[in-house]
Amino acid sequence: MRSGNNMSFTAKFAALDRHCREFHQTHFTPSWLRPEKTRLYIYLALVMAIIAITANGHMRSWQFDRWQAEQDIYFVADMPSVSTTDAGFFLATAKAIKTDKTSDAFHQKRLFPNNHDYQENPDKRLTTEQLLPILIAYFAPDASNKALLDTAHAMLPITAMITALAIICAFGIAGFWWEGAIAALGGGLSLSYLSRSAVGRIDTDQLNLAFFYGVTALAVLAGRVRGWRAAILTSLCAGALNWLFSWWYSKDIFSWFFLGVLVWVGLMTHRDLKRTGVQAVIFILLSGTFMSMGGVDLDSFTNLNLQFGTLVFPNTFQTITELNVIPFTDLLRGITYDPVIGAFGIISLLIWVIFNPVIGLAMLPILGLGILNFIFGNRVVFFAAPIVWFGVAWGIFTLIRFTKSWLVGRYDTASPAMQTPPYLLRIPIMVMPTLMPVVMPVSALIITILVYLNSYNPFTRPYLPAPSFSREVLTGFNQLSSSIASRPNPKPAVIASWWDYGYMATFLSDMPSLHDGGTQTSPVTHYVARALIADSQAETAAILTFLAEDGMVGLQANITTKGTLEARFASFTGAGNTDIYLVLTHQMVPWMGAISQLGMWDAENGKPVNIRPGDNTLAYQNIRCNADNASPYLICAGRQFDLTRGTINQNPLMRHMIETRGGKIVARRDYAHKQGLVMQAHDLGEMTIQTQILHSRLYRSSFNQLFYLGTANPDYFSLIDDNFPFYRIYKVKN
Repeated sequence: MRSGNNMSFTAKFAALDRHCREFHQTHFTPSWLRPEKTRLYIYLALVMAIIAITANGHMRSWQFDRWQAEQDIYFVADMPSVSTTDAGFFLATAKAIKTDKTSDAFHQKRLFPNNHDYQENPDKRLTTEQLLPILIAYFAPDASNKALLDTAHAMLPITAMITALAIICAFGIAGFWWEGAIAALGGGLSLSYLSRSAVGRIDTDQLNLAFFYGVTALAVLAGRVRGWRAAILTSLCAGALNWLFSWWYSKDIFSWFFLGVLVWVGLMTHRDLKRTGVQAVIFILLSGTFMSMGGVDLDSFTNLNLQFGTLVFPNTFQTITELNVIPFTDLLRGITYDPVIGAFGIISLLIWVIFNPVIGLAMLPILGLGILNFIFGNRVVFFAAPIVWFGVAWGIFTLIRFTKSWLVGRYDTASPAMQTPPYLLRIPIMVMPTLMPVVMPVSALIITILVYLNSYNPFTRPYLPAPSFSREVLTGFNQLSSSIASRPNPKPAVIASWWDYGYMATFLSDMPSLHDGGTQTSPVTHYVARALIADSQAETAAILTFLAEDGMVGLQANITTKGTLEARFASFTGAGNTDIYLVLTHQMVPWMGAISQLGMWDAENGKPVNIRPGDNTLAYQNIRCNADNASPYLICAGRQFDLTRGTINQNPLMRHMIETRGGKIVARRDYAHKQGLVMQAHDLGEMTIQTQILHSRLYRSSFNQLFYLGTANPDYFSLIDDNFPFYRIYKVKN
């Protein structure tokens, strides 16, 4: 009886499945929906693919040529700069691999002194290291900074072309080669992806799209091929490429998506559970990623605060611009430049899913991944760029094919009614049989050209990224190690600066750093921020010394009793075993808002230290001033500043007026309003005056006193390299 019920259910399911397929075949497969796969179609698809691949490579090559033409901006000594803060990680890793065949030496310099004995790859197995630095190390002629940077930059045009090829194959295997070429052209040159794969962008993003769409293409192919041998072979290839993807970018959560694509397409195409199960097992085993259960730590992206023992810190991710949620219209601009085009692409894509439910439902999550910017910020938008451009291309080509089909049906010259057409339509109808065969090829070429001109390219819409760090600051890091080596009796040294510099500082100087982009959510970042914003240079020196001498172990040991850690920070006895070099730069000025949000924080009670109700943010406000010769006032930002009485629009709001030249105070005026604002006017030379308004608490901060005013207390700091207004490097007193 049970067997009969099962058979009945199976039979009902099979009947429903057959009915759905027949309904879809009858109502959703008109003749104009798919292109005619003629020889001309194939040739033109090849031409469009070559255009897309070449355009992507040329754009990155053109960018590097522009950097080379202006080396005083984009080069450090004779080395090209970088346009991402993470570049230093891959470069320093590559240097360590090139030198020691393992990256352990680099990781021992991170989060100093906590990783001093770090050993993850003592056996020097390449598969333990990331693939990108391995490739840089392999192709670089030597381990010099210049060789590694030149090699890493040379890879970018090549990886851009590989990415375009992978996108074309992903949609081409599904039967849409023209649309795939447009997707590669528009997606590869969209701001969302170009900004993450442009010159200087030495990061895994340069090939993430290639691997993502490449594995997707093989998963779709594995699900669609007919023979068992072909099914096994394509499953092996998909699993192998997914293993490479995990080696390149260890976010194994993508493996579940690829497995879902293979299983869904296979079952819906062949209705063979045994075949699909075998393919899934092969993919899982060869991928080698499902056992690790690697994924994404959502807490790091969603939690406002992070806990370390009894301490509570604000989440550093909340201060990173790249992780900001962007409006939907801006998201579309990043993909298609014009939001209307992007909206058309998404709508067309959803319609395409209705007409092609098997492939469409398999690929639709890609669009969802790109729109997850409300969790991961704009760093994931570029995944959706190719599929949105695919929607644009499919929608346009489908409209053209539909129009062509309607015209042919409406004005069929073989029809008796059209033997004597109206006079005005006679010539168009007579030439229609000649024109119709070339409508689609000509349209395809025109659309290809228009998409290229609409995207970022060297001719109509050039895009050239700025370096992440100024040339002068990188030069300072590059020279720091040699400067220290020349000093008498140097001790082990560490760089203390903001986390953005961590990777590049270590790469250029071969020195350890207190924190970097991979350790930015650690308590160290909070205490470095507190050291910078502290209104006592003694406290700044004490915090930096504690972090360099005791590190995370010291923090853990001193948080069990409330107030113990604060007592350690209140007394400075001098650095003992380590020379600490505090690097302050002009780029940290606009970062001060984020630094103060992290530093103006009571970690023991888990709450901000507000300077005004509900706000703990301190920032420099640059203003433009013009002297009014007809009055005693200085006009700044539309307001009247009376520097004699310390008033703003007749209100007593000022505490100090400071004038500097070359980073030294040359004039100072104090006013009665003790909690008032401070005006700082800096003569930077070459007729450049920088005027700022800032809160008195920021004025008293160690950063302001050391960087802008140069008023170092010799009991705590000594200046060893002064390149104001770009950077100043201080050594903490031993």
